[in-house]
Amino acid sequence: MKEDSVRSVERAFSILNAFTKDDYKLTLNELAERIQLPVTTTLRLASTLENLNMLHRHSDRCYSLGNQLYLLGSVAKANFRPQQIIYPYMKRMRDETKEAVSLYGVVGEDRACFEHVESLLSMQCVMRVGDRLPLWAGAGGRALLAFLGEETIEREIKKARKITATTLFEPDKLRLELSNVRTLGYSLSYGDREEGIISVAVPIFNRRGELAFSFSIAGPAQRFTEEQAVNLVPQIQKMCREVSTQI
Repeated sequence: MKEDSVRSVERAFSILNAFTKDDYKLTLNELAERIQLPVTTTLRLASTLENLNMLHRHSDRCYSLGNQLYLLGSVAKANFRPQQIIYPYMKRMRDETKEAVSLYGVVGEDRACFEHVESLLSMQCVMRVGDRLPLWAGAGGRALLAFLGEETIEREIKKARKITATTLFEPDKLRLELSNVRTLGYSLSYGDREEGIISVAVPIFNRRGELAFSFSIAGPAQRFTEEQAVNLVPQIQKMCREVSTQI
């Protein structure tokens, strides 16, 4: 009975995790497909979540996240200590560079944007809190993936594919790049996911030495050059070490 209860909770959370900012409304069949459960089972779970105001069912029979989750999310954000600590560093770096600064963490098999400070300039890379991206693509992802162990690295390398003309996706090149990230303590990306965007990212570890986040700065290559990005690395690493002592 206890195992059944745990499994039900896990399945309920899998339904909630099926939603993203781009897919904020899903049909019952879409939910069932995403969580890989029969429609009847998914309906039973969705109905329970609806009664708890965790899900909202619209007139077109699509589901979206309910108001209770919005309230809980507000509470969680207000009390999310890492964000409170790291945000001032992000804003300071954005003000100094005028480029966009993002904080990423591992969620499931993805990297998720936990915080974002927009560029002060007109041309900017677009990122939103809650966005999920590949671990293998981009500086912010590889700064995390490099420290997740060989099994996870090989799993992600199998997913790698060409997104842009400059995407780093070949297995041997990816392995070498991740090895360099572990040695140098930072990752650099040349338009891996978005043409013309250069980004640099540094991993953040907690006081126990465990990987927590990656701290990334990104901007258009015509003004944010590779040289500028690399020159920022010592400063970013110093900031990340300061953060590490507080989380």
